Amino acid sequence: MFEYLTPVSKDFFQRYRLFSRYSEGCLLDEEGWFSVTPEAIADQIAERCRCDTIIDAFCGVGGNAIAFAKVCERGEYAITV
Repeated sequence: MFEYLTPVSKDFFQRYRLFSRYSEGCLLDEEGWFSVTPEAIADQIAERCRCDTIIDAFCGVGGNAIAFAKVCERGEYAITV
């Protein structure tokens, strides 16, 4: 069911660009690796959208949700549809 990254997959070489803490544990399926926002871009988006509370209605695998949680004062609500 899950696709794990192998040294020959294209996302394997970008794993730390997508998640700086990849080695601490990260499990995504093939679609997740394809669609996740790289961490640096997610951090920029979150900084520009900084507010008390934000709802990420289509959070996918959570790349942006993690970034929003780091900058929002009250919290971030992630809703997977």
